[in-house]
Amino acid sequence: MTIRLSAVSAYTGRSHFAPWTRILASVHDHSNHGGIFAPLVYVEYETADVPCEAPERIEVTGKSWLARNVDASGDTRNIARAGCHTLRNRQGRFLGSSRMVNVFTRYDPDPTRRRVTELPAELGLGAHPSREISIPGVESMADFARTPDFADSESHVWHYGHTDPNRHVNGTAYLRAMEEFLADSLKRAGHDLARLYFARTRVVYRKPCFRGEGYRRAAWVRGEAPLTLTGAFIKEGDPTGSPTTAVELTLLQHS
Repeated sequence: MTIRLSAVSAYTGRSHFAPWTRILASVHDHSNHGGIFAPLVYVEYETADVPCEAPERIEVTGKSWLARNVDASGDTRNIARAGCHTLRNRQGRFLGSSRMVNVFTRYDPDPTRRRVTELPAELGLGAHPSREISIPGVESMADFARTPDFADSESHVWHYGHTDPNRHVNGTAYLRAMEEFLADSLKRAGHDLARLYFARTRVVYRKPCFRGEGYRRAAWVRGEAPLTLTGAFIKEGDPTGSPTTAVELTLLQHS
């Protein structure tokens, strides 16, 4: 009766998204915000092995801020919105946490024009945030040139039940699919999944996937104490073979 890793976003999502929606509604007509939107590009979730009953009240506290992601020369590469949120029970015990990072972008086929380096004036928030932020890329998650320790023997397909209102595969669907893949792979490798649970994750979203697209999964062991693996989703038919999404998972033993 603990909060599972894939459920953390259900508790913290409102804390992350609702205040920002209210801010936008207060400063401008939300139907015209300069043609920009801010999809998730990176998340971190953590859960504790602390029992909690279903009717128990859970408190979510958090904060969000805008920040610039800069390149090596110090120029603004992207403008992001980050948020950190914590789950506690009524006794104040830590139950879980999340860190979510959204990057502002535009609907445009040109990668250069898609990047938002200044916030639109109609937002009333200034052109550039004062903070800076570092956003991990897919390439930082593992050495994907190395032969994977585990790999799918056949392809799978994203279906309607995996999609969100934006018609993309939902961010949590990647996490759940990778948990299933790694649990099966670790079981075959001799690990006792009765003692282990998925305690932490980091996810980098590089490229969206859509309903009906096929994919394969591969995974690399990153550490043994604690057991940490990075999994990658490879879109079927992609000539580059680059991961669309990378999911790092850390497993701990139940107390």
